[in-house]
Amino acid sequence: MGQNYKFGTVEVRPDERQILVGGAPATVGARAFDLLVALIDRRDRVVSKNELLDTVWPGLVVEENNLQVQVSTLRKILGNQAIATLPGRGYRFTIPLEMDAIGPTCPLPGFAHNLPAPLNSFIGREKQIADLKEALANARLVTLTGTGGTGKSRLSLQVATQVTGEYADGVWLVELSPVTDEQHIPQVVAFVLGVKEEPGRPLIQTLAAYVRPRRMLLILDNCEHLIAGCADLARQLLLAAPNLKVMASSREPLHVSGEARFPVPALDIPTEAVRLFCERAALVQPGFQLTPSSEAAVSAVCKRLDGMPLAIELAAARVATLSPDRIAEQLDNVFRVLNKGDRAAPTRQQTLRASIDWSHDLLSIPERILLRRLAVFTGGWTIEAAEAVVSGGDVPSEEVIDLLTQLVEKSLVELDERGERYRLLETMRQYTMELLLASGGEREVRDRHATYYVALAEKGRAGVTGPHAGRWYARLDAERENFLAAHRWCDHAPNGAALGLRFARALRTYWLNRGWVALGFRFTAEALARTRPDERSPERCRVLFDAGQIAFFQGRYRESIPYLEESLGIARELDDKYRVASALQPLAMARLGLGEVDTALHHVGEAVDLLRESTHASEFVNAMGNYGHCLRAAGRLDEAEARYQEALTLAGGRANEETTAIILLNLAISSLLRDMPDKARAMVLEVMAIEDRVGSSHAAQSVLEVCAGIASALGDPVRVARYYGAAEGMAAQTGLRRDPPDDAFLAPLVEKARRELGPETFDSGERLGRALPHDLALGEARQWLSSSSRRR
Repeated sequence: MGQNYKFGTVEVRPDERQILVGGAPATVGARAFDLLVALIDRRDRVVSKNELLDTVWPGLVVEENNLQVQVSTLRKILGNQAIATLPGRGYRFTIPLEMDAIGPTCPLPGFAHNLPAPLNSFIGREKQIADLKEALANARLVTLTGTGGTGKSRLSLQVATQVTGEYADGVWLVELSPVTDEQHIPQVVAFVLGVKEEPGRPLIQTLAAYVRPRRMLLILDNCEHLIAGCADLARQLLLAAPNLKVMASSREPLHVSGEARFPVPALDIPTEAVRLFCERAALVQPGFQLTPSSEAAVSAVCKRLDGMPLAIELAAARVATLSPDRIAEQLDNVFRVLNKGDRAAPTRQQTLRASIDWSHDLLSIPERILLRRLAVFTGGWTIEAAEAVVSGGDVPSEEVIDLLTQLVEKSLVELDERGERYRLLETMRQYTMELLLASGGEREVRDRHATYYVALAEKGRAGVTGPHAGRWYARLDAERENFLAAHRWCDHAPNGAALGLRFARALRTYWLNRGWVALGFRFTAEALARTRPDERSPERCRVLFDAGQIAFFQGRYRESIPYLEESLGIARELDDKYRVASALQPLAMARLGLGEVDTALHHVGEAVDLLRESTHASEFVNAMGNYGHCLRAAGRLDEAEARYQEALTLAGGRANEETTAIILLNLAISSLLRDMPDKARAMVLEVMAIEDRVGSSHAAQSVLEVCAGIASALGDPVRVARYYGAAEGMAAQTGLRRDPPDDAFLAPLVEKARRELGPETFDSGERLGRALPHDLALGEARQWLSSSSRRR
């Protein structure tokens, strides 16, 4: 006899070819009945239209609308939600069957598992499925770990369904989320396996005796709130039964000997995550498809939600009332947006907040305190930062490592593959920030956060000019979001004005050498805005200089001058000759940008005179280079080269490599002005080697500009257009603009190439150059310079 199916008031009897609704037979045609049985039999997946046509009308050629008519008939009897249409893919039976919903409570003859049939499609995770199968083949206990909403249970069930044939005595799911007492775990397992208690014998012993001769897979789902009890049960059963395997899902490992941990990652962004969003969105808004206008918004939603399946499904459910753009806009308050899920799902899975509440409620008091304090970090943190920022009170600094380790094990904090940086997923960060605000402890933690990152930035300022510059740049890159968060907090900190000036000063070199020029100017100008206009301190003098210099680097000459002149005025009042000379140099270059050549020469000449007898050798080198620049702009090339050569000698090679790189580029331009491209080529290759050693991209844009000049000298207008475009693309991203003498050098060469190629061809080459990733453009330029040198 075949299996009958029940759902709600409906019973489907395949052997009798009958559908009962409320006990009464429903009138339905043969094709509709065959279609229903086909969909129920394949309820674990979407069934294509072609497969249904071949199954219900075997050997016949029929129109697709016949299928639509039968689906419509069934929906009238069963309800519109019984059969889902997935545009472009097919149909799926969506109502849970009674046998699927609860499963058998004991092994039934011929029934090899109690796994529920999925209510919707399983998206992606092909690699994780293969890896989990391999883990099961090699270990007897495999624990899937991950934060709530990563899809641990769904992945375990997907794999379990695929391996049922490997276990002669079945695959049995034990759902533990409703269980509140660890002592009841054996009873729940016994109920699922159909094992009865024996008087006078502990149930765990009875279970062990039952599983000892059997080859089976036991799935312990949702163990985190019963971790010790699950670990004990798994250990005892595995010791008793050599052919038993256990697959557990938990937000932390069981810590049983021989356990293989299987961290469940988020979905791949954008591929898997976007696919999941679209499929779930189509269930609530039939016909939903990704369009060019919505693709960016859907990708942004998936990225903002860190590829978390539960969060993405909840977001997709909002498509019924909100566009993807509106969903993306509202994710700053993720818990307000993602607050409606499947009412039939466990409570902890119905909203995002409920899922995280479930994990938070299982924490100890010190773990809760530490977790909420971690919300002040953005973009991750190191263990040193955690000890400095989030310790205190109930969380001593010496306990931070242990507590943080526990939070990682409980899947509430992520640790990167190198084991160096921690982070909170965006949804967890918003959740913990709410807790921090409610606790009243935000100000104290944010004050420590700002103090720590200002100190780190000051160490980094020295580090990026030392022998380990590349390492320091990488470290500062990793902390950029924390720097910005600490900078914003300076608006509220009691010593925020002074702290902000230190901060701006410390990060000046980093912003410039990493190409974050516009951000660096905003950061610096905002720090100055916190100070009083009548403050005439050395600190404010230095930061005014920084703001003016950065504005000059952006080509904003008029905007830079008030900052530089105020800095110069304070320096003269303080009789600080070094600061006077420092301010005079960018002020000279800004005046040069406005065409005031004589004023520029006067300013830079004064700077050279002030520094000639000073102990500030590196600043004197800079002044000589700037003097050469102004002389070149004035058409006095011989004098300019003499200043460049003197500056190069004083720079001392590797003792001041970034300054050396800039001087070499200026000498390369001078060589091109004298029609000496081979000499210029050698200098540019040396600059590129310096940039590699230092780990900086400060000179990269200028390198490409000089390469365009070399191409022009070699009669290669195609490369002129390409390298000019690459340099312009980099300028658009970094905000760095050519200074006036360099612009005066390059502009006529670009115009010459445009005439030679014709505007259309030149513009096409320039666009291709702009589209080149910076690393590829520089790599191509290096190869070209090296090969052309060998040919000549």
